Amino acid sequence: MRRLVSASGLVVYLSVAAYIVLMSYYTLLKYLTFHTHAADLGIFAQALASTLYYHRLLYESVDVAIIPKPGPIGYSFLDVHFSPTLFLFLPIYAAYPSPATLLVAQTILIALGALPIYWLGKYLGRDWLGAFFAIIYLINPLVQGINSFDFHMEAIFMPLALYSTYFLITRRWRIYYPTLLLTLGTIEFAPIPMALLGLYYVITNIRKRRELTHGVLTIAVSIAILLIALWTKAILNPLGPTTASPLSGLPEQYASSFSFGILISVIKDPLLIPRLYSVYGTEKFLYFLELYAPTAFTAFLDPLVLPSLAWPLASFLTSDVIYYSPFFQYSSFSIPFIVMASLIAASKIPTEQQKKFAVLVLISTLIVFLGVSPLIHFQYQLVKSDYEIWTALKLIPSNATVLVQNNLYPPFSNNINAYTQWYPWIKPEYIVAQPDSPWFTWWGTPYNEYVNTALMEGYGVYMVIGNSLLVLRANYTGKPIICEPIILNITPSVVSITNGQVINGEIAHTPNEAPGVWFTVNVTLLPGQYNMTITYSWVGPEYLRQLNTTLAYLQINGHMIDLTTNRDQVSITMYNRYYENVFITMYANYVVNTTVLIRQFIINGPLCG
Repeated sequence: MRRLVSASGLVVYLSVAAYIVLMSYYTLLKYLTFHTHAADLGIFAQALASTLYYHRLLYESVDVAIIPKPGPIGYSFLDVHFSPTLFLFLPIYAAYPSPATLLVAQTILIALGALPIYWLGKYLGRDWLGAFFAIIYLINPLVQGINSFDFHMEAIFMPLALYSTYFLITRRWRIYYPTLLLTLGTIEFAPIPMALLGLYYVITNIRKRRELTHGVLTIAVSIAILLIALWTKAILNPLGPTTASPLSGLPEQYASSFSFGILISVIKDPLLIPRLYSVYGTEKFLYFLELYAPTAFTAFLDPLVLPSLAWPLASFLTSDVIYYSPFFQYSSFSIPFIVMASLIAASKIPTEQQKKFAVLVLISTLIVFLGVSPLIHFQYQLVKSDYEIWTALKLIPSNATVLVQNNLYPPFSNNINAYTQWYPWIKPEYIVAQPDSPWFTWWGTPYNEYVNTALMEGYGVYMVIGNSLLVLRANYTGKPIICEPIILNITPSVVSITNGQVINGEIAHTPNEAPGVWFTVNVTLLPGQYNMTITYSWVGPEYLRQLNTTLAYLQINGHMIDLTTNRDQVSITMYNRYYENVFITMYANYVVNTTVLIRQFIINGPLCG
């Protein structure tokens, strides 16, 4: 009886399944621990939700900041990127409308990209070699980097390009051209590598008129879609994005999106190319290594490597490091062609040398994996505060107008009234922030400034979970409905000592140090009331205890508290009106032959009630 699945096929299918389980778990863990973002998971979730439930075509509020004015269809993702293939995700999102759906769907599609690699190996008569490169694709750290960073149409380009390449090489025209159109419809840069794929097919079939036609047609269709993409974007967003250009030396309108203006600029001034390539030259060189090293640079042994060069040649014109980083989505434009070129090159060498070839590729992949895999470098774990934040966020009405910090935005992305920036025309009912996240003070969305502006305009603290969550509500004057204070332990490592020293882990002032400023500490506190407690001890003449001598005193926000010889603990309560830095200064008096030691310095708050 004929076996339905070969051993090599079984290995590939099990590897695909394992990848789906592992990367789905990893990406969902990022989402549940608030390490996904408005840009770009929230963008796509809101675009799909607005189309399905609000009858607004791919509307998303995150990119409003870079769209000078709404186009003919209003603010839309299509104002920024040409991605008609995104519409295929509408029924998927409708089945389970959650950002988690996009993360899992993206993971499944990327994993299924291993299949055409395996099939190509079978087509070339090298089943096990195809299986080997399919697995190499799955463990490629740049594939994992693409998969782990939110959701992007560039990531969808990768498996579609793999299928397109396979159908082209195997001449399955009826399915090739629909797949090619889906690939070209992922994003406006996609036609560039696909046109080069057509050029590759022309070069390798130069004497076969019938095959040559399909290569030429691929180029023509790719160029046509590119022109349609650029024309569509010009119609929908004629002024172009307003973000500062990452292209060194180029006009501002040539920002993150591909534009013919870039090519025109370098054609007019060819010397601009080496100047642009030299900006962050080390990072660009390392990225080139990370891109091609997983297959030990063997892709350069076959002309199919040509389409893979489109992205590095274009991205190296920029000064924005995200375009040549292994942890972002842009490697998608190169990886399909690198893996398949290496597979074709390997299939051409004698069978007895293929094992050595495979060992070299495996070692190279593992070296890059250990160096840049997000699975190693970025670890996430669900903790108690994550559960508390999810519980708190559910108390905010699903249709309320909310201003939400970047990393907290995805849970709100089904709400068409959710924003990441405070525009003059909106009056958010809620402001949601996470002070202990770097995004709280990020320059693009300064939530620390938003919080203080809101407090000045009459917002009240509606929820607070230490530094993990701060929710303000317009015109709210009651007590926080959720309130969990934090305890800050001011250790010697976070203070600046002027005259003193650290003895056995305690901040000490001895008779050898001059009186005056002893140490200072600068802490950033949320709005609310705080209790500060200092536990101390001293060594010196015993008669000082009866005199109740002041050993030192603390000054904070105009308040002063003494550390005297007849006590070992002092406390002070203070109110912080805004989210701001609080500067605390400890002064030491001159007391003969006396050493003072701060045993513990605790700040507790904001106090509930």
